[in-house]
Amino acid sequence: MRGIPRPSPAMVVALIALVIAVGGTAAALPGKFTVGQDDLKSSSVGARSVGKVITGQRQVVKSQDTVAGDGVFTETRGSVRCPDKAPLAIDPSVAVLGPKAFVSRQMALPNRWGAPGGYEFRISGDEGPEIGYAMTVNCLFSR
Repeated sequence: MRGIPRPSPAMVVALIALVIAVGGTAAALPGKFTVGQDDLKSSSVGARSVGKVITGQRQVVKSQDTVAGDGVFTETRGSVRCPDKAPLAIDPSVAVLGPKAFVSRQMALPNRWGAPGGYEFRISGDEGPEIGYAMTVNCLFSR
């Protein structure tokens, strides 16, 4: 019965290269799992690299429910689209939902590249006609 075979010289060189490669990237930053402001060169990472965001594209839709508290939930539809200069929609949400309302469906509306360019919301509620629902998305600029 033979023991563990000796590694070839090529395997030893490969293991040394692997240890140096992994250790080299780990020693690049002084902190652990952090990138501070002093770790980056001035203007090396700008808005073009990170992406600018237009926050709060908002549409307010009045509730379609005619009588509050009658036990009949009525569906209200609304949509929010991003402008042409910022065609990608992210982070959709609906605000001002009371205890008798919920988002029954949220569907992405495609832009010309097939990515979400806006969202359509369907809200079921029994809160009456005086209620409005604020639908919001954030939009990213195109490069």
